Amino acid sequence: MAANSDASAADFEKRINEIAVSGFTSLGIAAGSALGLFNTMATLGEAKSSTEIADAAGLKERYVREWLAAMAVARIVEADLENNTFYLPPDRHRALCTTGGGGALALKCEGIPWLSEVYKDAMECFKKDGPRGIPHQKYTLDPPFCDKMSSIQLGGKSPKYLTDHEEIKRILETSSVICDIGCGSGSALCLLARDFPKEEFHGTDLMEDCVAKAKSRAASMQLSNITFHLGDAVKSAEWEDWRLKFDLVYCRDLVHDLPRPDLFLKGVKDILKDDGYLVMVDIASHSKLADNMDAPMTSFLYTISLFRCLPMSLAGDGESMALGMMWGRERALEMLAEAGFDCFHTQKSDMHDEAFYCRKLK
Repeated sequence: MAANSDASAADFEKRINEIAVSGFTSLGIAAGSALGLFNTMATLGEAKSSTEIADAAGLKERYVREWLAAMAVARIVEADLENNTFYLPPDRHRALCTTGGGGALALKCEGIPWLSEVYKDAMECFKKDGPRGIPHQKYTLDPPFCDKMSSIQLGGKSPKYLTDHEEIKRILETSSVICDIGCGSGSALCLLARDFPKEEFHGTDLMEDCVAKAKSRAASMQLSNITFHLGDAVKSAEWEDWRLKFDLVYCRDLVHDLPRPDLFLKGVKDILKDDGYLVMVDIASHSKLADNMDAPMTSFLYTISLFRCLPMSLAGDGESMALGMMWGRERALEMLAEAGFDCFHTQKSDMHDEAFYCRKLK
C-alpha cells in the first residue's frame, strides 16, 4: 500500500506541476494574442529574427526576443537555433491568429489576465469580514475581452442561434421590434440590424463605455434601424413605456450574472408582447456538480464563475441568488417556467453555450 501511495502522490505532483507550467505558458500565449505577434508572424510567412519580428509588430526587440524564447521552448513557435530565427507554421494559424476567423484558442488564454485583474479583490471576498462581491466597474478588461471573443465567434455573421431557428427567423423577417439585453459593444445586434433592415432593434447595457462603443459601431455601419440605451431594460420607466413592446428579447451569458435573475425574467415577460419570444443563451451545464464531473472544460467554467460571475452577482447591497455560471439547465428551465415562459426547445449554440427558446405564456 505504501508503494502504491507513493506512486499515486508522485503522479499527482507531476500533474500539478504540468498544470502550473501550462498556466504560465498560457500567459505567454495571451501576450502574443493581445499584442498581435502571432498575426505578425503569420503575415511574415517565413522564419525571421527577433529584430525583424519586433519591427514588423512595432514592438521592442528585447521583449519580443524573450517572448519568442518562451514560445519556442513550449513548442508554440518553431526556432532555428543556428540562425536565431523564428517561424509560425501555417497549421497553427487558426488556433493562434485572429485573422481569417481564427484565434479563439489563443484568445481563451487571454482569459487568465482577464480574470487576474480582480484576483486580489476575489481573495478579499472569501474572508468572513470581506466584501460581498466585486462591482462590474472593476472588471475593466471585461468589455474588450468579451468583444474580441464575440467578434471571433460571430465571424461577421448574425448569431446562428437566432437566424438558424425557423420560428425566430420568421420574427426577424416580419417587421418586428427586437431587444438585446446586455448587448455589450453591440457586435451581434449591429450584424442583425445590417442583415434585417426592416426590423427595429434596441440594445441595452449597464456599462457606459460599451454603449458608447455600440453607438459608434452602428454609426460606422450606417445603421438607421437600431438604438442603444444605457440602463436596465426591464425597468422601462428609465426611457419610455416598454411594456408589451417587443416581439423578441434575447440575451447571452447574462442571466446567471444577475443578483435576482427571477425578477429579471419576470421583467422580460412584461416587456414582451403577448405572443412574444425570449431566446436565452447561457452556459451548457447541469445544476448538480455530480452531473458535471466528467464533462469537458468544466474546471475552466467553474473558475470563471468563481472570479467573475459569482462576485459580480453578489456585489450589490440587496439580496442575491448567487447562481454562478454553472447554475445548469435544470434550474434554468424551472426559473423560466416560474417566470411565465414555455421553453419549447433547447440546443447547443456553441462549445460552451446552450440556447433556450421560449414563448411567453399569457
